[in-house]
Amino acid sequence: MVAERLRATALRALAAIFVTAGVETGFQATAAEPVEVRVYPAVRRTIAGVGELDRNRYFAMCDDGRNFPKRMRPDGISDYLLTELNATFGRSLGPISTVTRGEAVREDPNRPGFVDLDRLREACSARRWTPSDDYARLMNGRLNVASHGRAHEFPEFLGEYTTTQGDRDNKKHRHRLPKNLDAAAELSVVALDAGYSDFDRPAYYEPINEPHWSFITTDQLADWHTKTHAAMKDRGVPVRVGGPCLSVAYFYRNGFRAFDGLQQFIEKTDAGLDFYSFHVYDYVNWDGSNLVGRVTSGLPIEGVLDFVQTYANNVHGKSLDLVVSEHGGYISGSRGRPDSEALGKLLVGERDGLEGFELTMRQRGVASHVLVSAAIGNTLAFMEHPHVVKKAVPFILPESMAWDPEYYSTMYVPHGFEDRSRWIETANSDFFKFFRDVSGHRVYARNGDPDLQVRAFVDGSTVRVVMNNVSDAAHTVRLAMPVAESFSVRRYGRNDDFTPYLREAEADPNEPIDLAGREAVVVVADYGRPVPTRKLMSETPRYSQQTAQAAENGKAVRFVVNTPDPDSVVYAELRIAVSRPTNASPEVSVRVNGKRVRVPVEDAAGRYDDGEKEYASTKLVALDPALLRATNRIGVSFPDGEPGVIGSVVIRTGEQRSAAKSSVAFRP
Repeated sequence: MVAERLRATALRALAAIFVTAGVETGFQATAAEPVEVRVYPAVRRTIAGVGELDRNRYFAMCDDGRNFPKRMRPDGISDYLLTELNATFGRSLGPISTVTRGEAVREDPNRPGFVDLDRLREACSARRWTPSDDYARLMNGRLNVASHGRAHEFPEFLGEYTTTQGDRDNKKHRHRLPKNLDAAAELSVVALDAGYSDFDRPAYYEPINEPHWSFITTDQLADWHTKTHAAMKDRGVPVRVGGPCLSVAYFYRNGFRAFDGLQQFIEKTDAGLDFYSFHVYDYVNWDGSNLVGRVTSGLPIEGVLDFVQTYANNVHGKSLDLVVSEHGGYISGSRGRPDSEALGKLLVGERDGLEGFELTMRQRGVASHVLVSAAIGNTLAFMEHPHVVKKAVPFILPESMAWDPEYYSTMYVPHGFEDRSRWIETANSDFFKFFRDVSGHRVYARNGDPDLQVRAFVDGSTVRVVMNNVSDAAHTVRLAMPVAESFSVRRYGRNDDFTPYLREAEADPNEPIDLAGREAVVVVADYGRPVPTRKLMSETPRYSQQTAQAAENGKAVRFVVNTPDPDSVVYAELRIAVSRPTNASPEVSVRVNGKRVRVPVEDAAGRYDDGEKEYASTKLVALDPALLRATNRIGVSFPDGEPGVIGSVVIRTGEQRSAAKSSVAFRP
């Protein structure tokens, strides 16, 4: 007992490094108050055992990478994207049709309703592509792409499964699924096996991209995925199969009942697929003074990710791997162009001597900022869930000149949208420029302001701190970390005309860093010698036993979260996913084991209210570890007495582990 008390005392002393003592540990910052962000370069941080930042997961273009150097025809563009910006490949559309065009797919005369496999293998093998040795080495031996199928990749002789609702929504094409699922699974397996090498074969396969909503809860869609998954495993093809590749991720809608479709799909597939998937987008429109709408990036997606895993651990006894093969944001309209084009002209008049194509390119920057800013907010959230988010691809394409030279989400367009001999870079490439050198292992950073997404990494002698202000309010940050030999700040933000800027300059490490509203920065601090690891903090998500609990009339709803060894916890964060009717107060009242804790209210609360249906966000609270018990009872209520739903409650606990010793003197 004495030894245990001494151990607990020592850990509590260490905890003082990380959190402010006292019961009410949440720090509520306003735009007028400086925010202290304290970075500990020598304290390595893992999340559910994952410490290294895998760039291949997050900084990938929407492209399959096949024959990329040749396709990017102007000299130097391929090298620029792959070696200077360190972009990788992440998403492709139509992996089956890519290798089965023409007469490759015929019905087997001896097996009506099935594909002639001999002809299919022969045709697929003929379309195999072999990369150069240099390209293969550059890509570390595999492209690691997530690929989803086109709605009409499967031949009609497999039969068609339709729904009344899908037929009624037949605007661009018919919504259908293959009827003969055994034949469809067989076609996918053979095409992905014979048509690709280990280098370019998709790592993740979604049989269909964004299926019509009426298919989501059907046995047909679930059985198609289950049969394809089983066939891929039986044939030994190294492709992970999952889905359903939903078009939206706002599961917080209707008090988290918007999750019902994905929940049914998970249960119909017995939570047995290799991964589950959805796309994440912000949908915004101009209200006369700002871009507003359904914003999921930033705090809301944090709650979505927590909620999905809380459900999975409670119902299925495990976490579920996730793939996000598209994410970003756009101004609502047909492909985002008509509305964004008109808005660009409204906000960006003829100025600075610009006219014609050059003026149009600046006007398109309005839509680019919506896309890139949302992708930054999403990516920083995905980084906090490396144990489950296996791939997350911003919807940014290298180019689309063959099918739509004016497409809103490309990095290159032809000059004048016609001259394909002159490729013009767009502002969408700012995403990759912003993150171009973010790498290394995670280190601990303490931040008390929910409006700031803060992530810190060490790579050799360099510390990089990424901070993203998700609110429209300016914030001043006092960055507390050891003084470096060199110090610079890279900024991505929004001009007064809503077009983006990206700039970088050396800075004084002793001066505060001002972040404008919706501005993101990468702070680069180099110490001239490798930064050693003095301590290792192992962070573990602890999920509540309850999900989607409604609270009203100011009464608290109860959640239970277990922390098996509370005395070993050095720091803790409480995370609460909430959904409330539009214009309801963003304030939340919380008690942990009977003790009231202060919950910061984000300045971004207005952005997270779509003005029509709901306000959705995630409340982040730094907890004093002394509050924790083996079984923690958390009460959550809404002080205004209006209704709301708490999707999930998660406590992330940080515990000290052993770390390698270093003789290099480095004191955080």
